Amino acid sequence: GLMASIHAGNGRTKDYRTLQEFDVIVTSYSILLKDQAVFSKIKFSCVILDEAHYIKNRNSKIFDAVRSLKTEQRVSLSGTPIENSLADLWSQMEFINPDILGSYPEFKKRYQDKIERAKDEFALAELKLILGPYILRRTRKEVLKDLPDLEEQLFYSVLPEGQMQLIEKEKSKARNELLALEEGGVVNKLHVLNALLRLRQLANHPKLADKNATEESGKYEDVLETVETLVKSGNKILVFSSFVSHLKLYESELKERKINYVMLTGEDALVDRENAVRKFQEDENCTVFMISLKAGGTGLNLTAANYVLILDPWWNPFAESQAIGRSYRMGQSQKVTVIRFLAKDTIEEKIHALQLRKKDLAGQMIEEAVMPDLDQDTIEYLLE
Repeated sequence: GLMASIHAGNGRTKDYRTLQEFDVIVTSYSILLKDQAVFSKIKFSCVILDEAHYIKNRNSKIFDAVRSLKTEQRVSLSGTPIENSLADLWSQMEFINPDILGSYPEFKKRYQDKIERAKDEFALAELKLILGPYILRRTRKEVLKDLPDLEEQLFYSVLPEGQMQLIEKEKSKARNELLALEEGGVVNKLHVLNALLRLRQLANHPKLADKNATEESGKYEDVLETVETLVKSGNKILVFSSFVSHLKLYESELKERKINYVMLTGEDALVDRENAVRKFQEDENCTVFMISLKAGGTGLNLTAANYVLILDPWWNPFAESQAIGRSYRMGQSQKVTVIRFLAKDTIEEKIHALQLRKKDLAGQMIEEAVMPDLDQDTIEYLLE
């Protein structure tokens, strides 16, 4: 058998010779960073990175630490090799096979800009050709032949007049701002992003854009009704939103309706995270798990859930797939139903349409940026 050591905790050895006695060493990225001097003295046969998106930032210390390890072979495991842009892919390949894509500025000029900005099919085909031999991609369906069914539904919320008026007002304000900016020659991306953010917030609940707003939200009522019906029928539910403030609006209502829930946002400590997961997985009375997009992308195993509610569409459809994968994964024995809520006649329908387009764009291997490419056409489409 193999001798393995978990290199963690305050009592861990700082002597590389002790570590060399083991066949396998398991450690975390943060400890690797602290003990870089120890690890730099060891010659490994193979280095395996799990959740390899941790090295996506080429300017980070973690990227440098991982690259400094001396090893004959390298393996990178990730459900999201490209979270933000093709720059993430360059970092992964720079670890796996240094220099295969050239320096980052070369890569950016030759591939990233052409593919992300100009949608250059030739550059994309060439990049796929180079990387093909190094990428083994297995979809959930291939790996888990016995997974139960996954059903996806769209729920269109019709918004009340007051909420629609706020949205229309915001939209015309954004269009006027844009016109003014265009006349000055340059469209300020930040202005546009802020306008799009406000439109997304208003589609969910007026209170997200202005906490003193008194207008009702059509979607809020629909979500509460859906949750209550599902809970009464004995289901367990994951509820995702890209806005923590949106999830927090539901807390008082869930308490009022005596619905037992746990919540995870990006600010939670690891131990709270583990406790929340344990409670949801093991306590049958805890029926709702609310998770923000930032907190729920990876590392959560929530097979107790058989319903996944996505309260608002995200720019990146792959992030949504990751979220669904918290429940629809190995160990899941029930059919999983995904319900996506879209506010009718709002920016949300347009984001959903963009997602479908994005999935077609070489989604097999290369996932586009989280933020949409804000070319003039896309902006005009979103603010129509």
